[in-house]
Amino acid sequence: MPLIDEAAIIPGSGFIHLADPDTPKPTAITDPRNPGPGWNNIGHTSLDDLPEFGRDGDKPETVGTWQNAKLRQTSPDVTYSVTFNSVQATADTYRLYFGAGHEAVQPDGSFRIPARPEPQVGALLFIVIDGAHMVPLWHPRTSLLGSDAVKMDATKFWSFPIVATFLGSSTIGGAIGEWAAVASSGPHS
Repeated sequence: MPLIDEAAIIPGSGFIHLADPDTPKPTAITDPRNPGPGWNNIGHTSLDDLPEFGRDGDKPETVGTWQNAKLRQTSPDVTYSVTFNSVQATADTYRLYFGAGHEAVQPDGSFRIPARPEPQVGALLFIVIDGAHMVPLWHPRTSLLGSDAVKMDATKFWSFPIVATFLGSSTIGGAIGEWAAVASSGPHS
């Protein structure tokens, strides 16, 4: 594997966008705040608790034969997700956190919290920024729901932790997403 200095990313800032399930990934992002038609910025997220990508599931197991004790390794069933913390008190944040559709927004603008949350399904696009580099992380189908307690602190923004579980999409052959790779733009160090 070559040493590509530009591919060593420090996620200094970024944007998270939501769209209808199976919305195609943008082809050429020039503005991370507006990646293309159909994508809606979810707003401010926590700087103290950056998004965290998770992996949950079985570990690979080594199986063997009498002749070769380590002949093969199994392919485990794994679920991938990302947790991010919205700091905005908006209907969109509440919908994702409390698991409710658009009908939960009342005529006066208040939000009706459902007794039984329903995960909201949508496409998710993260745009990670390191200086001049943008790294889009696209997931055409995710299941979004609040994942932990709302955090309040008198010296920080309150935060709503939301987990997005990556679901398979028929638009990409059952895969769960596509992440851009940073290519070299010059000589290696």
